Amino acid sequence: MKVVVTGGLGFIGSHTVVELYRQGFEVVIVDNLSNSSIDVLTGIEKIIGVKPVFEQIDLRDKAVVTAFFEKHNDSIGVIHFAASKAVGESVENPLLYYENNIASLVYLLQELQKKKEAYFIFSSSCTVYGQAENMPITECASVQPAMSPYGNTKRIGEEIINDIAKVSGINAILLRYFNPIGAHPSAEIGELPLGIPQNLVPFITQTAMGLRNELSVYGNDYPTNDGTAI
Repeated sequence: MKVVVTGGLGFIGSHTVVELYRQGFEVVIVDNLSNSSIDVLTGIEKIIGVKPVFEQIDLRDKAVVTAFFEKHNDSIGVIHFAASKAVGESVENPLLYYENNIASLVYLLQELQKKKEAYFIFSSSCTVYGQAENMPITECASVQPAMSPYGNTKRIGEEIINDIAKVSGINAILLRYFNPIGAHPSAEIGELPLGIPQNLVPFITQTAMGLRNELSVYGNDYPTNDGTAI
């Protein structure tokens, strides 16, 4: 069975690809390399022992997405990690986030709804909880108004998926992460974003390596666990 993993050279995506191979799935990695490195492909190959199938495409291009699924029409579903995810950047450039996070999602779903049955796992975010009414946040917590354009793209994305799942053969799961952390035992893959990191662990490692003078911690709830282990 063939599964498409978008953002498959990112931190969570690369680990997912490895696990899918170990479970016997055929995997097609999709990534535009805007915030990841082609070197991750080599790391995955060292772990699984075979060269993964990789397609460097821009999911914002509808024609390209259609051509991709015509080529891989035997895929059973998509695990969709690809997205822009910097909260601060989304405030400064909201249209970039709506284009990248929403348009690409719609194009993927348009292709999947052509199938009699398909599976879709969406990489959402804890930002959909907004200013939560109760703490700690549980899976039963209600979605609140987003506090950033990034959070809003995830909320809108969830609504789009819920709507299409009602009228198509798409079976969907929404994953709402907090701060994803972890490391692969092989050290062949891990979190190595391009530019300024957007998650906690890269800041810690860069500070430990001397690339940053200090690690800034915001807030006063330091004992609170806030992470999703990968």
